[in-house]
Amino acid sequence: MLELKIPPLLLFNIFAAVILVPAGYPIALNTVGFFTGALLLSVAVGIALVATMTFKQAKTTVNPYSFDNVNALVTSGVFGYSRNPMYLAMAIALLGVGLIVGSAVTAVLAVIGFVSYLTRFQILPEERLLANLFGSEYSQYCHQVRRWV
Repeated sequence: MLELKIPPLLLFNIFAAVILVPAGYPIALNTVGFFTGALLLSVAVGIALVATMTFKQAKTTVNPYSFDNVNALVTSGVFGYSRNPMYLAMAIALLGVGLIVGSAVTAVLAVIGFVSYLTRFQILPEERLLANLFGSEYSQYCHQVRRWV
């Protein structure tokens, strides 16, 4: 049983709200922060889409609570660079949102909180389950590919 009861996407939205609520409005659309943030958001969406497609091709679940349907250890594509590219995409997106609204410091703090919380309550339990399912194959993968980047 996973320790985190908050779905990762909802957790992402909570941390995004932490960035957005105190942000100054209107948003300046012609700043370096805006363009950099938009670029980061684009990269995050790309990573998430590629990771999702890779899971679908492997015919395994993307649902972080449906371990009954995990039938393949995905190690190719973006999973060759990060064991958690979907969560990495969420962290990148949070940083992008913060830059867009001009709250870089708040965004960095939110990303640190998001990564710390998600690692402790979602990723570590997932890793234990995957180690039980895939044994030495998963252990070898963990030695070759970092958890985040």
